[in-house]
Formats: sequence, C-alpha cells, structure tokens
Amino acid sequence: MKSMSQLSILPTDQFKTSIPRLSVVIPVHNGARWVGETLDSIFQQSFQDFELILVDDASSDDLRAALQLHQDPRLRVIHLHQNLGVAGARNHGVALARGHYIGFCDADDLCLLDRFQHQIDYLEQHPEISVCGSGFTCFDTEDRETVSHPGTPDAIRLALMRGNCFGMSTMMGRAALFRAHPFDQDMSPTEDFDLWARLAAQGVGMANLPQSLLRYRVHAQQASQVKSARLDQLARRIRSRYCAQLLGNASLLRSIQHGELTLADLDVAQQAIASYCLAHPDFSPEAFRFMLAWMYQQLPDHGWSSWWHWHGVQQGLGLSLDRNYRLNLFVLAFLPRGLRSKYFETLIKLKR
Repeated sequence: MKSMSQLSILPTDQFKTSIPRLSVVIPVHNGARWVGETLDSIFQQSFQDFELILVDDASSDDLRAALQLHQDPRLRVIHLHQNLGVAGARNHGVALARGHYIGFCDADDLCLLDRFQHQIDYLEQHPEISVCGSGFTCFDTEDRETVSHPGTPDAIRLALMRGNCFGMSTMMGRAALFRAHPFDQDMSPTEDFDLWARLAAQGVGMANLPQSLLRYRVHAQQASQVKSARLDQLARRIRSRYCAQLLGNASLLRSIQHGELTLADLDVAQQAIASYCLAHPDFSPEAFRFMLAWMYQQLPDHGWSSWWHWHGVQQGLGLSLDRNYRLNLFVLAFLPRGLRSKYFETLIKLKR
C-alpha cells in the first residue's frame, strides 16, 4: 500500500461530536460536474444518522467551488495533495470513518431516497452478513436498464467465479471489515472486484438486495470505460485466483499468483477441481472452465504438446469444447510463438 499523503480537512468546527451509525465515503477526482447532484441525493435520504466523508483526490477542476454550495455539518471534506487513485482515496475515507457501518458511493451516481434505510435494516436483521449491495438503474440522459445481481451468499460465491457481481456505489458493510481489508491500489480499476473476491474466499457473508437503490450514471469519462483493456486483464487474473482460493490448493494458488505455470499445474488443477466438486455438489467443473483457460494462456508455450495436454484435462473433467473453439486452439498450436499470445487473447474475449 502507498503511504498516506498530507491531508487537510474542512470544516473542523462543524464536525458532529456524536458517533454516527453510518459513514458514507465518496472518492472524487475532477468531479465538479456531477458531485452536487450526488450530495443532494445523500442529504435527502430518509435515514439521516450519518456522516459524509468526501475525499478529494487532488482534483484540478472547480470541485472546491462546487462544494461551497453544500454546508451541511455532516459533510467532511478531505483534500489530498497527491493523486492516489480511487482505491487509495476510499482507503483514506475508511480510515477516518467513525460510523458502525460504512457505505460507498461514487461522485457521479445518485442514491435513491430509502437506500441507506433498506441496507442498514438488512444488516441489522442479518448478523451473518457483513457486506451488502443492491440492484441499480443505469442512466445517461434518461433511465436505461435496471441491473440486479445474485442475492444470497451461496449464489454470490458461485457468481464471482464468472465476474464481479456487485455495484461499487451500492455497497455498505460493517466498518471493522473494511478497516481490516483495505482496497488494493495496485489492482485499480478492479480494486472493488478484487476485494469482494478476497472476502468471499475467506467465507465472509455477502448479499445483494433485489431492489434498485441507486441510479448509476453512464458516461465516457468513467474509469471502467477509459481503462477497459487493463480492467479486462486484471478481472481475469482475479477470477482465476479466486477459483484457486476456493480449491484450497496452496501450490496451485502460488503458481497462479506468480503467473509461472507449467503443464504439471494443469494436472494439479484437474485433481483439485474434481475433488472440490465431489465435496460441494452445488459446484460443477464447468464453473472452473475459465480458470483452466486462463492457466493455459499463462503457459510459456502454446505448442502442440501443450494443447493436447490441456485438452486432456478438459476431457478428464467432462468439459466439452465446441468444434470452432477446438479448431481455433488447434490452429494456435501451429502459429509462430510471437503470434500465439495475441491469438489466444482474442479467443478468450470471444468466449468469456
């Protein structure tokens, strides 16, 4: 983790002396355009016992002027003098939070009126759950689709094998958990998916409320749009690591984390997957298909012998590959070494 930069906190004379039940953390970098709407949606919540910690991540736009329009005593503004990225900014907010719960929101999204109340009620009624999200409605100039994710801990553990199943701006959880498990700045812009996968692998109870409690703004300046190539690469790495953590095989996990894989690791994975699925009937080898594909991609060579070995692992687990995919991988085995990685990268994107 990077070291904490110098902070200035405004306005200290307005801080509430009582401890709020909820701390809301908003990281923002050059977000003057929409931050006012976001703050309005939070201050208008039906649940009012909260503090709002806005972390200005070394903005260079008119953010300070935009914030002058909001003088609510619950607002704490922290100005970072060095840009640390969204993960570092969130960690700063978490470190300063005083509430029993911590909720998150990005500076361009809008919380619906009863969001905080619904989530706090759920967390207090379900002590076995430490983190919960909700559905959300995408919008630009008008509302678009409403997104809902798997709701129960078991469904979430399975869904995380395929990708992120939480909306970051909908998340709320117990403060002690977020203090003990900070966001990893080196995993940006997938630092949220990285955290949820780490928590789920450790057995932390996680849930999603079915209703939409947030409006998620879609625009071209979002980190997920600007850094889509890196996001895709890191997300595949997180999924594979998460699968290995579920399998509980230490040597396989080390190989995946270091990206130093051999054909012997494929054999270890085959045996671990077969044993895990036998002990956990809710999981099938199909759920681990992506991990095997990522492992194959990380092999130092994708020649004929590697392809044949990987194909045998798939068959040993009862996994079938469609004819076109088998043909493409066969072609891959005979390509010049310099072209294999790019070719396989394209295949993975088409099949994910």
